[in-house]
Amino acid sequence: WKSISALREAKDIHFDPERNLREYEGLNGGQIIEKKLREYGVDHVFGFTGGAILPVTDAFYGSPIKFINNASEQCSGHCAEGYSKAGGGMTTGIAVATSGPGVTNLVTALQDALTDSVPMIAFVGQVPTAAVGTDAFQERP
Repeated sequence: WKSISALREAKDIHFDPERNLREYEGLNGGQIIEKKLREYGVDHVFGFTGGAILPVTDAFYGSPIKFINNASEQCSGHCAEGYSKAGGGMTTGIAVATSGPGVTNLVTALQDALTDSVPMIAFVGQVPTAAVGTDAFQERP
């Protein structure tokens, strides 16, 4: 996966609302994320499944993107960071975790990537919008 600046140069990022809306009709958020990652040439995603992120992890079933299920969110974060480092600046590590403690468990890897100037993206879940503010399980205000 190329760096973000190279992607911007290589792809026309003009936003056409009508085209974009039609393109995503009938897809849930997880399917949209998988589709966009595929469009950008992502071939590996590291993650740990959990309640709020299941629609995203489900989208990788049958996808050409290889979802590598790790033992914990910490492992997912460090694997994504290591993948990015091993790519010599030509790859970006992608980590997936659920809400609440799942996000907290990614913090060390995210901070390490930031400190070392390593490109890394984390997709994390959140409880449904209707449940926000109700003290729902693993809610993050």
